[in-house]
Amino acid sequence: MSKKALLQVAGILVITILAGIFFNLSNPNRIQFIANEKIVNFSQSDSLLNALRIQDSILKAADSLKNTSNRREDSLRLSHEKHIQDSILAVNKTDSLKRIQDSLKTVNQKKEDSIKNAQNQVTDFAKPIDIKIDFAKALFDKKYRFIDARDISDYGAGHVQGALNIPFHEIEKYKDRLNDLPKDQVYITYCSSACDVSIDMAYYMAKLGFKKVYIFHGGWDEWKAAGYPAN
Repeated sequence: MSKKALLQVAGILVITILAGIFFNLSNPNRIQFIANEKIVNFSQSDSLLNALRIQDSILKAADSLKNTSNRREDSLRLSHEKHIQDSILAVNKTDSLKRIQDSLKTVNQKKEDSIKNAQNQVTDFAKPIDIKIDFAKALFDKKYRFIDARDISDYGAGHVQGALNIPFHEIEKYKDRLNDLPKDQVYITYCSSACDVSIDMAYYMAKLGFKKVYIFHGGWDEWKAAGYPAN
């Protein structure tokens, strides 16, 4: 290629380059010939991350405190309920014991009063008094005399502990036994539950002047069934 041609090509290139530069400079979206340095600032991101971590820590702490509070409340509630139940049981137990003690006192007082009344009856009282097993046992415990009005064979088969046998069907034969007994003492007549000789014996004794005679209608059968002292 000739020197002239090279100069022409070079001129065209220069003109083209200058035209491109001019066009780029006049374009608002021009391309920067030297790239701007990028400045990256992570401070905001770090702050947000720290804030998020702090928030998570606060939430975890709050949850922990809530769980602890709930457990404490449950523990206190259970403890309170147990205390209430224990208090109720203690009160009920105390009340029950007091009611039982009061009932026993009342029963014992009634028995004592009945026995005292038996001891303090006026001398002209003659009619025998019908009694049940509970009062008969109370009189037995006070060591009062039981009179077994059954036949000797029945008496020998079993009788109230310490009872005196005076068979009513042979009363004339055993009248001396009655005459030897103090007439101002308390006596309890009985037979078996299916007989009436205890009633006959009681009224017979009353006619002789015995003032405090009781008729135990349950008799030997009921006494034995209750497992009370016997011979």
